[in-house]
Amino acid sequence: MRPRFSLLNILIALVGIALLVFTIQRVGWSTVVSGVTSIGWWFLVVVVLGATRMACRARAWMVCAEDRQLRFRDAFGAMLAADALGNLTPLGLLASEPTKIMLTRSRISTVTSVASVTIENACYTASVLVVLLAGTWLFLQRAGVPPLLEQIASIIVVVIVLAGIAGLWIARSQPALLSGFAPLITRLAGRTAVPVVAIKEVEARIYGVLGWPLSRLAHVGLWESVFHVAAVAEVWLVLRLLPGAANATLVDAFLLEGAGRFVTIAFKFIPYRLGIDEVGSGAVAQVIGIGPAAGVTLALVRRLRILVLNAFGLVRLARA
Repeated sequence: MRPRFSLLNILIALVGIALLVFTIQRVGWSTVVSGVTSIGWWFLVVVVLGATRMACRARAWMVCAEDRQLRFRDAFGAMLAADALGNLTPLGLLASEPTKIMLTRSRISTVTSVASVTIENACYTASVLVVLLAGTWLFLQRAGVPPLLEQIASIIVVVIVLAGIAGLWIARSQPALLSGFAPLITRLAGRTAVPVVAIKEVEARIYGVLGWPLSRLAHVGLWESVFHVAAVAEVWLVLRLLPGAANATLVDAFLLEGAGRFVTIAFKFIPYRLGIDEVGSGAVAQVIGIGPAAGVTLALVRRLRILVLNAFGLVRLARA
């Protein structure tokens, strides 16, 4: 399987690179290069904002775990390493989330780790759905939205509604999803046997979120919200530094961040979403009146930030 998996990685990367080159050529190499260089030393602030977002999710994870043995530096390092693996391979969450569990197994129990990672991901997903719903509504208020983008926006709304209904059903009925798939979980874990009791305990902790104090839920929600605030601030900062996009508003930044979040979720299987980020960001930037060059440049600057943070994540992974 490994040779086939490596070949798939190479093929996806080649297609992504071709799409990236084609997109940059359409808006102009010189325009994009001058835009990237205009960021200057402010790129350090962009990296800090990106690290802040990872720190916010690490804090949210710690609240979900509620175990003093899970220190911030452990959670933050695991977040960086998991993000690096999730971006490098087509496995996405199947690579990133087990990495968090592996890197913190010496600090907290596997049951606590699996349950807290799952809960934090559920809270993060809920926050993303809110951002996507708000961004889609704002986007549809714009005049001159191309039919294709309008259709995509409508699909996003339908998916969000269906996801909300599914979430409410799961919260209400509390089906035995994990314990019912115990054999599959055992196979994925690479173990000869995973105790059913442990699986049921993880399941009970996940559904136990419904009984959490409101203050604890608000604490998690606060960190997830700050994550999105930092993301919008990053987009706004980059836009303000780009030639021709200095008049960009926070609403423009929110719309571009929402588009970027959708692309991240929908195309997580493509390593670093090569070419996809640029196409999506350029299309949305053109509709909101900033210009496709600014959107493409924004995506490239954010990709450079991801590469810097992923380098730290790989170092953390190498030290494990």
